[in-house]
Amino acid sequence: MKFEYTGRHIDVTPALQTHVENHFERISHLFDGKPANAHVIIEVERGRHRSEIIMNWRNDVLTATTSNSDMYLSLSQTIDKIEKQALKLKNKVIDRSHRAKRATAIVQNETEVQPTPNATGSSKHDGTR
Repeated sequence: MKFEYTGRHIDVTPALQTHVENHFERISHLFDGKPANAHVIIEVERGRHRSEIIMNWRNDVLTATTSNSDMYLSLSQTIDKIEKQALKLKNKVIDRSHRAKRATAIVQNETEVQPTPNATGSSKHDGTR
């Protein structure tokens, strides 16, 4: 998974980066198969710490935004929102692939089963007593 970081009125410290990457490692099982790109935007405005994550995965865009007084808590809540969206999207893809086929699409092979012919005199029981 590739991460991009943008800080608005704040420096993106290595501690913030490791916090985000550790949380994404916890949910990395959801993003198996196709590579994902995450753009993490961190902003401080009037004492409120706002975090936004824009994620490109499976030709879809997942977006989450949270505002809180603590930056680490804001990032954790945003990643939880991304996790919910990714889980919903993955279940939707799985359900779509397991959907039942239409009856018109199923082609039935109609083959008749012929009984095997009995040779005369080879049967043990010929019906007479």
